[in-house]
Amino acid sequence: MLVLFIGDDWAEDHHDVEVQDATGRRLAAARLSEGVEG
Repeated sequence: MLVLFIGDDWAEDHHDVEVQDATGRRLAAARLSEGVEG
């Protein structure tokens, strides 16, 4: 079974999103701007 953890750090001007596997290894990360553009 594949286990993933997804985190979203929600700030006023951007969001940081990260996906990790069950061992804590980072699989993906992105910074999204706040608003319609993000």
